[in-house]
Amino acid sequence: KIEGVEEKIKGVEIKLSDQSLTDLDKKYWRDKEIALIQGRNTLIQKQSNLIQKQNALINTQSKSKPLPRFKYDMEENINDEYLFPYNGIGKILLKREAFVNKLCDEILDPSKVEEVSCNHYFRSARGNGKTTFLKLLGKELENRNCEVYFFKHAKFLDDYKEKVFEQAQDEAKKTGKTLVIMVDEVQENIHSGHWSHLLKESKNKVVIGAGIPQLEGGSPDFKNKHSSSEMYFNCQSKDMEELIEVFVKETNNRDISHELIS
Repeated sequence: KIEGVEEKIKGVEIKLSDQSLTDLDKKYWRDKEIALIQGRNTLIQKQSNLIQKQNALINTQSKSKPLPRFKYDMEENINDEYLFPYNGIGKILLKREAFVNKLCDEILDPSKVEEVSCNHYFRSARGNGKTTFLKLLGKELENRNCEVYFFKHAKFLDDYKEKVFEQAQDEAKKTGKTLVIMVDEVQENIHSGHWSHLLKESKNKVVIGAGIPQLEGGSPDFKNKHSSSEMYFNCQSKDMEELIEVFVKETNNRDISHELIS
């Protein structure tokens, strides 16, 4: 509408430049010009008011939408196929406590948490259990007095303002907890504007990402990159002891096949 009024004002200005106009005609066109200018100014003011309301609404929404808190829901989602006794082919959820505890010790090393870039990226091919691993890790971090937030997909990072991340860090500091931001499927949003402040600008915060082994150029610059082999089931470690304990719990000597989830 403003552009339309601007065009009309230009048309009136062309009319007023006509030297053959009578005084009466000039008065008519000047009055018309004044009315159009007043109408344009009114539209501009309405536009400004709408922009202010829109910005206020955006700010209100971003403030009222807290970061997604971590929720350990493995037991809720596994259903009966994970429970004893098994009926035919079943699945086993290995919690790999020794492995998870070792990683938490490394991640929460005080000398590292105070660094500007305390972050870790766990790499593995699709479908190799990265999400399960993150949830097991998140549960233990919560047990260790961490305030954990979990993005199940990196694309959701852009739903939040940077200020919300800063507020979460302030709240964790007040309660004496360590802030942990976990992001799954990192490869799906490598160009998010949040990576800069998440990985470089803030201290006393831990950022843990998981995704495919090879990221494109210009991708998030995680300082600590963990190879996929670190997450594999290790027959020479306590993983095997845990697996044996699971099998011992089964009753009725019979041949059973299981799919390992670890």
